[in-house]
Amino acid sequence: MKSDELMWQEVEEVDRRKEPLFDLITVKSRSADGTEANFIKVTPPDWVTVIPVLPDGRILMVRQYRHGIASLSEEFPAGVVDAGEDALQAAHRELEEETGYVAGEMIPIGKINPNPAFMTNTSYTYLARDLKKVSDQSLDEHERIEFFTLDEKEIEEKMGGETMASAIMVQAWYWYQSGKRAN
Repeated sequence: MKSDELMWQEVEEVDRRKEPLFDLITVKSRSADGTEANFIKVTPPDWVTVIPVLPDGRILMVRQYRHGIASLSEEFPAGVVDAGEDALQAAHRELEEETGYVAGEMIPIGKINPNPAFMTNTSYTYLARDLKKVSDQSLDEHERIEFFTLDEKEIEEKMGGETMASAIMVQAWYWYQSGKRAN
């Protein structure tokens, strides 16, 4: 089968349901052979994840309750890209809001589509260096976040375990480690 025979074309939007974090859209699509079917698309905003490395090599982490898993999660600072900002601006904003630190250098190290089977967003990962503490946390109304530091060995031991089970964390750590191996 040729690649163009694998393609589907969206014919029409059948239904759209607006939710606080995303729209849930049903679209009718047609395959190259004329088959038509309905598919679901979820349209969350883009996301950013920041790996902030302090001058001593320790990494700033955040701990917060995650409602989807009904448990505490240890993560890199992260959040959504707000309307009107790009991913780099969001990375700077999220780092400062969640930790009170700003980065003199914010380096893009990867981007991924979290689940392209039905999600339309992109997740961006940045490495933050030249960190300076400039303020207290500035959290959103319902955020309850504490920040702390871990060294790379501690993160490696916890990655993929009970408190660091987020797929976005695993991919961000992969890019961070891959960049270190390349240098």
